[in-house]
Amino acid sequence: MTTTPETNSHIPLKVLDHTELFKDEVYTKQFETKREFENGADDAEVNRVLEWTRTWEYREKNFAREALTVNPAKACQPLGRVLAAIGFEGTLPIVHGSQGCVAYFRSHFARHFKEPSRAASTSMTEDAAVFGGINNLVESFANSTALYKPKHIAVSTTCMAEVIGEDLFAYIRTARDQEAITQEFPVSYAHTPSFVGSHLNGYDVMIKGILDMVTAGPDAKAPQTGGKPQLNIFPGFETYLGNLREYRRIR
Repeated sequence: MTTTPETNSHIPLKVLDHTELFKDEVYTKQFETKREFENGADDAEVNRVLEWTRTWEYREKNFAREALTVNPAKACQPLGRVLAAIGFEGTLPIVHGSQGCVAYFRSHFARHFKEPSRAASTSMTEDAAVFGGINNLVESFANSTALYKPKHIAVSTTCMAEVIGEDLFAYIRTARDQEAITQEFPVSYAHTPSFVGSHLNGYDVMIKGILDMVTAGPDAKAPQTGGKPQLNIFPGFETYLGNLREYRRIR
């Protein structure tokens, strides 16, 4: 619900639903003035173009296009990377960047899945952007393991961290040396700058980072399947749970 101000006054006069709010005289006058400043077309021109979009000429122009992308469903790499990480049981995604990035990822998934989404941030600020964010990452490891008790941490970068060239491999090793995490604690990582690729690339590189972690070292073991053939499916950036249920049904 939104209040409509009385003319020449800041005192709320009445409360209107959003569907009726902008029909008020105050707002219709604002729209007319805005059109003048933006060099907007008049109503006659708008109606003329509208009718033209319904003609065969307009239809043929669109079908003649060889390449066209309208409002592509594309987001940044870290978003896809967070989805890949939360798909593993007991995994806590840590995003090496500012708090705003993680707030966007969490709200995006919470609105889609209708439940809270877990993700932590190293909370890089101006100081970290200049001098490096190693202390932020080390403290994030210590705080996250103490508060959330994850079984596995998946770290990724954002634009800020990538622009200054943060080395996640070296930072993770430093965190182990400073005992923020134990030497045996599983940590995977992926470099996911937002200015390159999309959420699809972010998902892929995080999956590769996790697989590299579980298959590296002398202690790596093949999964026990009980003698039965097993097929692991990575559906990619799949946000529709109905498809995941169908994968389980047809296995």
